[in-house]
Formats: sequence, structure tokens, C-alpha cells
Amino acid sequence: MRRLKPSLMTALLAVGLCGYGCDRVKELKDSLLGKSTAKSDVNPALAEIEDLYASGQYDQTLRRIEEATSADPNLTEAYYYRGLCYLALAGAPDVKGPLSLEEERSLEAFRRALSSNPRHAPSNIGIGDLYIRRMPARLRRSDTDDPEDPAVIARDAYEQAVAIDPKHPQAQMRYSEFLMRTGELERAEQALQAAVAAAATVPEIAPDYYLAYGRFLAGPADRQDEALDQFELAQMFRADDLSIQQEMAMVHARVGLSHLEKQEFMLAEGALTKAWNMFPDQSVQEAQETSEALAKLRTIRRR
Repeated sequence: MRRLKPSLMTALLAVGLCGYGCDRVKELKDSLLGKSTAKSDVNPALAEIEDLYASGQYDQTLRRIEEATSADPNLTEAYYYRGLCYLALAGAPDVKGPLSLEEERSLEAFRRALSSNPRHAPSNIGIGDLYIRRMPARLRRSDTDDPEDPAVIARDAYEQAVAIDPKHPQAQMRYSEFLMRTGELERAEQALQAAVAAAATVPEIAPDYYLAYGRFLAGPADRQDEALDQFELAQMFRADDLSIQQEMAMVHARVGLSHLEKQEFMLAEGALTKAWNMFPDQSVQEAQETSEALAKLRTIRRR
């Protein structure tokens, strides 16, 4: 395995931890792991709502939310979970039609949460997630200025979430995904970098953010070496995760094929051999293609 540069690892982890006090780290961790902030520690109803939602019992969650909000009409997190439940129940959107009943209820719940707490970034993320489902797969930013257009609403919601909490990794990640959809790759990478730096404070989720940035680097950015750095950071947390090893093998294979096309045969053989040895399952298509490229390469080198 290619050794990760110590300076890169240290820098990224340090950036993630910089400026975070213990209370902030706990708050962020609770938020990202599906727990509310300290309020859930003293509110059994909210803790139950969180658990029901996490188990996929959306109808039961909604009933418990109704009871909780009747007792406390300003329970921001309960309205937020109501929005999540209705969004989960909405199914695939009809992008040519109006919002479905479930989508309308989801939007209403997120807005109700924001009326209770205008700085509740997750509810803005929820609104963005609701509308990004109704966007085309690719869209130029200049395609529309209609304030009712799903792309405009989604953008505004994600930008509001990031403005409320620039160090909220999920907000930055969702915003990055939106920017990739609109082809704004430079800004998408900036948001991804912010997400990675923030997520480094939460070991349970940090690998997901390293992987997301690695996939961006391996795909749209086409910076394979940097992608491997991110995958190796993720692997530090999940050493036994074969799916990470699979992704790294695919990057090495991509690098090897690029060298082969340029007739850089020694470099190609090194990268392809590394890829072949890293595939956890050598029967998958990508591994077989790597094996075929190696065989072709060795035939060329024997000439």
C-alpha cells in the first residue's frame, strides 16, 4: 500500500479539530449521529422519537411527534423529525407535477422547525434535500432564476444551512453535492474540504467524508494520487472495510490504464499489479479488466 504522507494526515486532522471546544464537538457528534443536542438528554419523548425514526418506524414516529408537540409546541427537533419522516414516506418524486401530500407535509414541518429556531441548520438541509430530488441530473446555474424552481429553492436552503453553521459537515456535504450537480466543481471542492475538516472531529463519521472527497478527486477532479490519500485516511478508521480497499484498487487500476495508454509501460505495470493484488474479490469485472490489461502489457513488453 502506498504510504500516506504524515504531514497530510496530521494537517487534515488538525484542521478538523481546530477551533472546536469539547462542548461543540459533543453537539456536532450528537447531531450527526442522529441524536439531538443536550435537550434530548432531559427529554425522554425526543429521545424516543429519535430512536423510532432511526429504526424506520415512520408512522409510529409521527404519532409520537404529535403527542410531544402537543405537550411542547416549540420542540424544534420534533418538527424536524416530522419533516424527515414525511420525506422518507414520500417515495420517488413526480418532477413534472406539484409537491405530493407527503412532500408538502415535510416542507411544512421543516418550516415549522425553523419558525421555532431560525438557526436550525438541519431543517434547511431537509428543505434542500426535498427539492434537490426534483432537479434534473445536471443543471447549469444560469439555467433558471425562477424563485419557485426546485434548483433555486434547494440552493437557497443549502446556502442558508452553511451560513448558519459553516462547520456543520453534513451541510457542507449536501451543498457540495448540489454544486456538483450544477457543474460548479471548484466551489464543490471547497465545500467538500470544509466538510472533511469538520467531520474529522467525529471518528464515527469521519471516514464517510474522507471517502466522499476521495470519490470526488478520483472522479470529477481526476486527481488520483490525492484520492488515494483520502481513501487511506478512511481506511485508518475502518481497516477491515473491504469496500474501501476495493475503491483503492479501482483507483490504482485507473492510474495503470492511463499509463498504458501513454505507453508508460513500467509505470503501468506497477499500478496495475498493485490494483490486482488489492482487489478483495478478483472475480469482479474491474479486477478482470485489470488482469486483461496486465496480460496485454506483458505481451507488449516481451516483444
